[in-house]
Amino acid sequence: MKRLLYLLCQWTWGLPQNLVGLVIYLYYRARGCPSFRYQGAFGLVWTQRSGSMSMGSFLFMHPSWTPADRALLAHEYGHTIQSLIFGPLYLLTVGLPSVIWAGAPALKRRRRERHIDYYSVYPERSATRLGRRFAQKAVPMPKGRKKPPAPVGAAIGRPPEAPDRS
Repeated sequence: MKRLLYLLCQWTWGLPQNLVGLVIYLYYRARGCPSFRYQGAFGLVWTQRSGSMSMGSFLFMHPSWTPADRALLAHEYGHTIQSLIFGPLYLLTVGLPSVIWAGAPALKRRRRERHIDYYSVYPERSATRLGRRFAQKAVPMPKGRKKPPAPVGAAIGRPPEAPDRS
């Protein structure tokens, strides 16, 4: 029942980001990227991209991600909870600030030079907190992935430092 309510809310209140997420998901599924389901969300390991992101009820995991890296999955799941909270404002209040924080060269340089933790600013800090609260520990093996690469992280808690996406 919770998963049905989760999807109903995502596809009504969070429709804009779910439509964007669906298009991205279908594009990478057509290219053979491994997929999985997690607590009502649709997950995918995008092997042709770097970094991880969430868009509505869609989780896009870094190519080196494995089910052993529960911290990163919990963090990305936290973004799906933000989608439920902010609804149609998610793209402006969470998505845009997150993309700018992750990708702007000046901010990357600032994080590196000042040793600023990627997860120390809103909305990343909030996603980590929500993920710790709502993500479950059981993580499925993505369909289509035969032999997972070495795990990136360990337990639910603080996600590993975001990879440099430049």
